[in-house]
Amino acid sequence: MAAASQEEHFRKLAYELQMMQGTAETLQQRLGVLQNAAADLGVAKKSIESLKEGKEGDPILVPTGGGTFVNAHLGDLSSILVNIGADVSIEMGLDEADQDLSGRLEEVEKASQSAQEQLQQILGQMEIHRDALNRLSASLQGVEPGV
Repeated sequence: MAAASQEEHFRKLAYELQMMQGTAETLQQRLGVLQNAAADLGVAKKSIESLKEGKEGDPILVPTGGGTFVNAHLGDLSSILVNIGADVSIEMGLDEADQDLSGRLEEVEKASQSAQEQLQQILGQMEIHRDALNRLSASLQGVEPGV
């Protein structure tokens, strides 16, 4: 391969690697968001399951943030408010809310698995591109690869 052709191929591979790095960073950010969403949904699901075991008037601790809690008593549990997105909440029974959260948690876990698989594919492609860039760089410098 002619030196000019090798240099062009090198530039192309370097550009593709840079694009893959951007994609990998985006996927890592998406995974972080999905992991946070899964954690929030898991806490909500666990809370609802705990509420199912309680009865009106039972004492509970309500988290207020920053590791602080307020003593309270359970009220009417025939329905609870569930955020369905875009700052919209609807009333649901505990069982219905539990099912809703289970469905959303399953969707988030599937999306997380998909993003993880995509990330692994991109990282594999990046490794192949890095190897090719190293070989081309060595060739352009007149050095045998691996020496």
